[in-house]
Formats: sequence, C-alpha cells, structure tokens
Amino acid sequence: MNMKPIYVLVFISIFSISCQQKKNQAVEVITMNNTRPINELKELVLLKGDTMAYVELKTAYLNEKYKEEYLLYSIIMADKYNYPSAYYQVYDCLTSVFERQGRTIDKDTKALALKYLNKGVDLNECQATKELGKLYLEGKYIPKDTILGKKLSVKGRKICGF
Repeated sequence: MNMKPIYVLVFISIFSISCQQKKNQAVEVITMNNTRPINELKELVLLKGDTMAYVELKTAYLNEKYKEEYLLYSIIMADKYNYPSAYYQVYDCLTSVFERQGRTIDKDTKALALKYLNKGVDLNECQATKELGKLYLEGKYIPKDTILGKKLSVKGRKICGF
C-alpha cells in the first residue's frame, strides 16, 4: 500500500491548522530597545499623561521607522499635561526634521518651535534653557544676543546640574 497520499493529507491538515492558529493569535509589537510594547506606552501617554511611559516611548522610537510620530506624543504631553520636558521635545522634533534633510525651517514652523522652547524655559526645563541660550549665542533662529545667551546658558547648567 502506497503511504504518500496519506502523508500528504496529514501534512496539509497540520499546515492548515497551524496557519489558522497563527491567524487567531494577537500580534504584540515589542521594540528592540527593551521597553514595554509601544502600543502600551502610547496609551499610557495619551490617556494618563504617564511621564515614565513618555520617556520610554522616546527610547522605543529610536529604532522605529516613523520617528517623527514622537512629535504627536510630545505635543500631547506638553499641551494636555504641561510636562516641561515635552516642550523641549516639540522644539527638537520640529527643528530636527528640517535639519536632517538639510533644509531651512520655514517661518511658521520656526515660530511654533520657538514658542514651545520658550514655554520650556518658563517652566525651568534644563535642556530648553540651555538650547535657548545656545540659540542666542549663535544667532540661530533668533537675533544674536550674547549677554542673554550667556545668562540662559548659566541658568540651564544650574538647572541641569552640569
């Protein structure tokens, strides 16, 4: 008796059952940065303003294809939850998109970026304060003012502790 047809039938049955089981399994996206699943982090940021999840989300986005999506969560953390660090991150996201592509930032985007940066400075966020000082010292995006630039740089180092 030839067993090949039986083996083929068994193989096809096992293969189809295996495929069906894979379809029924939920897909969980795990990042390569040892963070919690990115969808869990997004939900914690959106619904609860979880600052630890927000920081972790930044790490999770380091290797993601759509890094710019972090801008959305930064705006939410800044505007909805008034998280000081998020104000700097909005500025950084907006300006880095242009700088990475070697383009000049447009007037409206620059104004928006500077608005968020200044709000971070108002909230004594160290990175924002140091960055604004640097911008004044260089005359980048704003008129050069070395006195104000040095003052902000010193203040930023004090806030940051270095």
